[in-house]
Amino acid sequence: MSFIDDEDERREYEKDFAALDMMSKARLNFERRICAVSLSQDEEVLETLRLEKMFEFAQFFFTIAVMGLTGPDDAGLLADLHNDQLDKLLKDKAALRRRGLREDRVLKAIFTSDTKPRLEQIWRESPGSLDQSNLARFLVTQMSSETTRKIAEACGEAGFVRRSQHVFGATVVSSTGVMERALGESLREMRLSIGKL
Repeated sequence: MSFIDDEDERREYEKDFAALDMMSKARLNFERRICAVSLSQDEEVLETLRLEKMFEFAQFFFTIAVMGLTGPDDAGLLADLHNDQLDKLLKDKAALRRRGLREDRVLKAIFTSDTKPRLEQIWRESPGSLDQSNLARFLVTQMSSETTRKIAEACGEAGFVRRSQHVFGATVVSSTGVMERALGESLREMRLSIGKL
């Protein structure tokens, strides 16, 4: 038996279903775009770029760009927003369980007086740049640090990020803007299509 019991409601759900289909297509379009613009066409690199988590990796950098966090002192603001989000998550044990996150892992991802200075120093030297371990902290609720490393390496091969060694010995990651543009184009297509429903 259907949960839809009148024709007006059916038409609305059909539009909802069309919007869901467009959302799925946006993710597929993003995957196609980034593989097409990748400087490396090595199958191992492309396989990593096709991971579901790649969308979330690109979304993180897209969010930074759209929020306009490009100033030399914006790393502190980004860290504070991140810490606030994790503090709320730690207070919601059910949400932690749903996401499959351990409390100790989330606690380690919070920026402290020990970890924040390096974040701010590297960002100040080149706004938008993050050392790989801090990038993994920011992405803790989306993926493991190993997945972050794997995607960052593939994105380096693809030309989506620059990876370099800092004097601290850390691997520094900075976006070239290519993946954000691909994500933005996919999202815009989706938004315009949904607007026509």
